[in-house]
Amino acid sequence: MVKKTLKKALKKATPIKKKVVKEVKKVEELPKQEYKLTIGIKDLFNAGCHLGHKVSKTHPRARVNIYTAKDGIEIINLERTIEALQNACNIIYNARKNGKNICLVGTKRQAKEVVKRVALASGVPYVTERWLGGTITNWEQIRKNIKRLKELKEGISQGKFAESSKKEQVMLKKEVVRLERIVGGLENTEKLFDILVVVDPGFEKTAVREAALRRIKTVAIVDTDSDPTAVDLAVPSNDDNVKAISIIVEEIGRAIKSA
Repeated sequence: MVKKTLKKALKKATPIKKKVVKEVKKVEELPKQEYKLTIGIKDLFNAGCHLGHKVSKTHPRARVNIYTAKDGIEIINLERTIEALQNACNIIYNARKNGKNICLVGTKRQAKEVVKRVALASGVPYVTERWLGGTITNWEQIRKNIKRLKELKEGISQGKFAESSKKEQVMLKKEVVRLERIVGGLENTEKLFDILVVVDPGFEKTAVREAALRRIKTVAIVDTDSDPTAVDLAVPSNDDNVKAISIIVEEIGRAIKSA
């Protein structure tokens, strides 16, 4: 009797529906490829990349990248430079291929012109004026400044402020100049950077520190007076000579554009 009752109950029972688990497709990155450098050791030598600082200014951790000293000046081992540059360009090239955001930073006088020129030609954000503290760690505020700059420039070009008083128009133009100075190079970027390319991490220590806090990869041109371990990938080279800075930054720019 009990068995019959149990069978009837089982027939009437609503079958339990199995939960359908949808497979989440992972976004696969493109296979890693190698970027082919367009320059060699001879080009680096002719640009003066081998000339470091005085022996007395050498950072202890930079000795690994030094070949010898001549007349009290450290001579950088360009074999290490070309190897590091190859690695840096590979990382940047593959990152760009996978849609990563790369930012060039060079606020020292010798780096400004080439960093801005290469960044504009490559279509990546850049910082060539003073690094604004919080650019990375307070990115939401930076985005607000970028949005404000775009609105003002658009408003001025479309004549939206034509009916404003002369004083108000002057104030708006001053604000545009101020915002251009602090976020002008970031105007066309919406998301935070994935890789920071820096000229002289000692000079750009705030940028490097902020990148480390947010675990953003840093690639840097590092002279003999700076700590190469402060960044993720150091390219040992003279970072005070315009030609030396240019040849490396331009090669990085080619890697970005070819991706």
